[in-house]
Amino acid sequence: MISPVLLYALTVGVPSSFADVKADAATAADTTLDAAVREAAYRRLMLPEATTEVESRLKAADLDPQQRWVLIRSLGPNPSDEARAELVALADSKDAMIRSGVMEALGDRGDKALTGKVVKGLYDPALLVHDAALDALIQLKDPSALSDLDHALADADGVYKGTSFRQKIVDAEAACGKDGARYLVTALGDKDTDVVQHARAGLEKIAGFSYREGRTPDQEIEAWRRWTER
Repeated sequence: MISPVLLYALTVGVPSSFADVKADAATAADTTLDAAVREAAYRRLMLPEATTEVESRLKAADLDPQQRWVLIRSLGPNPSDEARAELVALADSKDAMIRSGVMEALGDRGDKALTGKVVKGLYDPALLVHDAALDALIQLKDPSALSDLDHALADADGVYKGTSFRQKIVDAEAACGKDGARYLVTALGDKDTDVVQHARAGLEKIAGFSYREGRTPDQEIEAWRRWTER
């Protein structure tokens, strides 16, 4: 009987040796190639059977930075314990690009047991790491990060790639659902109108209704405050 692994390989074109990680990394990172071709290569990198080769390739001295990013990201959806351990180890890298890739990969992984690792990214001095950590927390939807997000909202004043960290922080709080609602109510009183808009949108999405009509801003905040206390 044909093995499930080999059957999968034959179906999606994965080399049965799972050894051509170097070529797949180059393909997945090449933005000039067709998206479907790149996606197929990336999916091969995500396979648990490719983990050892991915880890080995990450140590190559001649590795292109974009390929390194792809390889790190591929460890996120890879369900193996080895991939998880590699991400945990790479989270402490001295290279900000690597730390940023790890944050994104941990978001892709969806493992709330690693939320603490992602939260550390909120305090990272590199803007790209801070931004990636927020992306990951939006994906993780873990209420355990809310107090750190609230602290970050009070301190954040940065913008990365045209997006304010403060807006993303509110989006990460909103992603936590009803648990994040009381933080969003506080954000409704923020001096930053963009933060207020994001907080309002988050509350309305969580609740499924709006308190805007016929109320002053203070009355709206009070209405949401009462709602969160129910």
